[in-house]
Parts: sequence; structure tokens; C-alpha cells
Amino acid sequence: MRARDFKQSWDRGQKLEEQFYELVKLRDPNARRATPKEQYKHIDFYTDFGTIDVKSKKRIGRADVDEQETIVWLEYKNVQGRDGWLVSCVDILAFERDDDFILVKRKDLLAMANKKCDLTDMVTKSSDALYKGYTRKGREDLITQVKMIDLINLNNRVWSKDGI
Repeated sequence: MRARDFKQSWDRGQKLEEQFYELVKLRDPNARRATPKEQYKHIDFYTDFGTIDVKSKKRIGRADVDEQETIVWLEYKNVQGRDGWLVSCVDILAFERDDDFILVKRKDLLAMANKKCDLTDMVTKSSDALYKGYTRKGREDLITQVKMIDLINLNNRVWSKDGI
């Protein structure tokens, strides 16, 4: 990833976390942000109802211009080959959509992904990664894609971005 792309992605993620934090505080006034050290464990927020990791909308491929909400990337291993956020200790994953966030229990999502995805069927293009294993060139990650409808079919909560 080029430095400019990384900075844009980082800035977008920080802005999204700030927006999400306002929604968390409506539901738990005692919620707090994770420290930088805690964020290495894939935790963005501590709340009375569990730890939360916020996920922004993603592009499907590098050439795509806009982020989309119909396909969700799942991370089994991160770019260094260490455990990714899907197999972390976080309780809840909050996925951004255009108008809201869908919150699912990480363990439920992992169980669904383990059933639906064949990570031994490795593909070489991101556009082919739906329910299959994919590793980006020059990285040690193991990622896959599922459909947003798969998350909707799990036990979930939806938080509107406007706080209602």
C-alpha cells in the first residue's frame, strides 16, 4: 500500500471510530476507548456489553474506487502472519454500512465463516475470494470474503449512524 493510500485509510478509520464512539456513549456512558497497546489485540472500545472492534467498509480490489457494503473481508491472519481480528479475543465486531453499523458476536461470525469458507481453496485475485482463501502479494495474511447478508443472518444488532 502506498504511503498516501495508507494515510487516507488511517484517517478514514480514525474518523469512523470517532463517529462510532458517539454511538457507543449513547448506550454506555462508561464506555472507553482502547489504549494503543490494547488496540494490538483488535479492541477499539471497552463497554459494559463487551469489547468492540469497528470495521469500515472496504473496496473489493485495489483498483476499485469506492468502498462498498455488500461484501465483507474477514481476516484470519494479518499481514505479518499473526492471528487476525476474526480469531482474536474481541467480543463484538461492528461493520460499517452506508447508514448504520451491524454488530455481531465475533465467535458467531467465526463459526459461520468456518462453515461457509474453504480456506484451502486459494485464489490469486481478490475478485475471486468469496468464500475462498486469499493472500495478498508480498504479505503473509489469510483473508476471505463473505456476503453482508451472511452477517445479517446471524444474531445481530443494528445501530443507525444518526443515533436513532
